[in-house]
Amino acid sequence: MREYVKNMSTNKFIIGPKMEKNGIFAGNKFPRDIISIFEKNDYTPVYIREGYVKKRPWEFLNDVYQLIRLPRNSIVFYIDRVHPNLSRNLVYSILRRKNIKSFSILEDIDPLRDKKMSTNDRKLGLESLNSNKGIISQNKKMTRFLVNQGVRVTTVELSALDFLVSNYKEKKHKKSADTIIVYGGNLSSEQAGFLNHLPISKSNNKIKYRVYGMGEMSKQLSSNAIYCGGFSAEESIDKLKGDWGLVWNNDGSKSNKSGQNSYYEYVCPHKLSMYAICGMPIIVGKKSAMADFVINNKCGIVINNLEEIEKKINAISQQEYLEYQKNISKIASKMALGFYTRNAIRKIEKKIL
Repeated sequence: MREYVKNMSTNKFIIGPKMEKNGIFAGNKFPRDIISIFEKNDYTPVYIREGYVKKRPWEFLNDVYQLIRLPRNSIVFYIDRVHPNLSRNLVYSILRRKNIKSFSILEDIDPLRDKKMSTNDRKLGLESLNSNKGIISQNKKMTRFLVNQGVRVTTVELSALDFLVSNYKEKKHKKSADTIIVYGGNLSSEQAGFLNHLPISKSNNKIKYRVYGMGEMSKQLSSNAIYCGGFSAEESIDKLKGDWGLVWNNDGSKSNKSGQNSYYEYVCPHKLSMYAICGMPIIVGKKSAMADFVINNKCGIVINNLEEIEKKINAISQQEYLEYQKNISKIASKMALGFYTRNAIRKIEKKIL
């Protein structure tokens, strides 16, 4: 039986999943970090499951009990994926009945990712966000998407995802003879199929790739890529080594071999934060939600397609690269302390509470 929340004397809560420190890369670190940051801002955690099994009905009842114990008129933030599951419906149903001021933190928007989701589920999932007093979106492009879908509540943006690290120390890599580009994350063919079609260098400055993660693409890499294993988010800080971090999402199909899937046009990928903590300047797609962030902070390069990488990198002087590295380290020092989430909390509390 899951432990019940003991401190119900407060009126500020953060609802999210209970995650262990064993997920691969972003698998569970983002919600763990969000809850930790909110705790430091005097919010009490309420842990609920992301799904239920019919053979274990007590798990559902356990979560119902925790939610109905929340005091009326409380302030509650909920880590939301806009997924049509029972736990999400349960949270919103109870919060509405208890006249609680609810706010969603959008860990993800499943209607953007899941092409198999029915039109009705997408509509209902997004409309339910209007029951909130406010939303913490990931970025301005995600906010615009929500507005276009009829979401009308006050919204503030994170701008980038935090990546908590205790005793963070700036990392600097000595440039190798070849240029090493790192890709870390889900290695499914749907998300990383492009790793089988990486462009081969045509100049003396060879571009090589190091790939980290779990999935079928670990065994289907291009000849200029090497698989380096899969690690937890915490382990990645010491394991990932390279000159650049690649933020890309593509199935590698002929119809979409060079471009990037539209999903990255709306989200802040956690891998960008991971690369930053590892001291690597970033490579992102021009249409991605993070393109403006990278340009404005001068912490990497923006590309239209993978074929542009070699030309863009070869045009960068050593001095420019060191500036990118310095700037990404400044960003990493903020992410390590939860700056972007804390800033969003302050903004939404000031606007609404």
